[in-house]
Amino acid sequence: MKMNPFQRRQDGATQTDQGEDESFYDGPWFNLIYLAFLFLPLQRMQSEGWLATALAIAAFLPLHFGSFYATGPRLWLCSALIFLLGVALFPYNPFAHTLFIYAGFPAIRASMREAAAMIVITTVASFAYLSWHDLGGAYYGVLSAILLGVGFGTLGARAGRASRRTIAQKDEEIERLAQLAERERIARDLHDLLGHTLSLIAIKAELSHKLVATEPARASSEMQEVAEVARSALSEVRQAIVGLRSVGLLDATQAADTMLRAAGLKTELAIASLPSLSPASEHALAQAVLEASTNIVRHAGASKARIAVAINASQLVLQVEDDGRSQRDIVPGNGLAGMRERLLAVGGQLDWSMLQPGTCLRASVPLATAS
Repeated sequence: MKMNPFQRRQDGATQTDQGEDESFYDGPWFNLIYLAFLFLPLQRMQSEGWLATALAIAAFLPLHFGSFYATGPRLWLCSALIFLLGVALFPYNPFAHTLFIYAGFPAIRASMREAAAMIVITTVASFAYLSWHDLGGAYYGVLSAILLGVGFGTLGARAGRASRRTIAQKDEEIERLAQLAERERIARDLHDLLGHTLSLIAIKAELSHKLVATEPARASSEMQEVAEVARSALSEVRQAIVGLRSVGLLDATQAADTMLRAAGLKTELAIASLPSLSPASEHALAQAVLEASTNIVRHAGASKARIAVAINASQLVLQVEDDGRSQRDIVPGNGLAGMRERLLAVGGQLDWSMLQPGTCLRASVPLATAS
């Protein structure tokens, strides 16, 4: 015998108790072909040998099918009875040790410890029986090679499959978490994008409504800008949904300045020469300046605003200041929470302080991350 009667293909189906499909070659029927070894000594078997072999096979079959998916006491009982069948058949058939091999190989649902113990115990019991009857080393050599070599090889293959299943499950979990994080990122981006854009559209629409009676030409111009902003926002939303949107810091600063001026604020920009930024760092700062300017328009009641980007020691620092109401009890909402999460992801930080009057929001990223 050259292979394990219970050996299963590694590239095919495997154990049903572990959630995998089982093929015909893994099941109990295919393994019965190894009973053919009991008929190898055809010329040396007398009629009683044939009868004893037939009876042994008849008794073996229900034990085989009963133990194939068994575990615990039932498995051990079936294995012991199969071994005893081999012992009873040996006086009539010199290849009866085939049944010893069936008795020793692990069942599909046996635990690793249980299967290993069964292999070792069957090997020792076979050695004791064969030595007692002085059947020679050839019997035991072949039997122990199959039981120990192929048997533990089968357990190793089983452990490998279990390890691959575990890795696959972990990969699925990582992919699920990555998808969840991506959905959260897109949700933050949509919140920031739509919050800024819709605020700008609302401001320009209100301005157009006020000017339509007195300055219709300017009102028409403002409405044209509203249409352009809406079209641009639609394009950006589509890109954000598929995760392709990447807002540049200078573009975001310009957009924030436009919105603040459209809301009637005087603005000041102080932008230093910027290093080459990583996409994640630039995106985090760009969203921060957009969200901060939106908050000024919505909540601050300010007349002036200042946006500054500078290099301070080992950090790239963005500051957005206004002269509106000092919001001493700021409760971080979705916008500020999204800002903070993006900055923390690139090693940065977000904080704010009260001015007299007004508020200063400060976002920074390390130059080692930004460069």
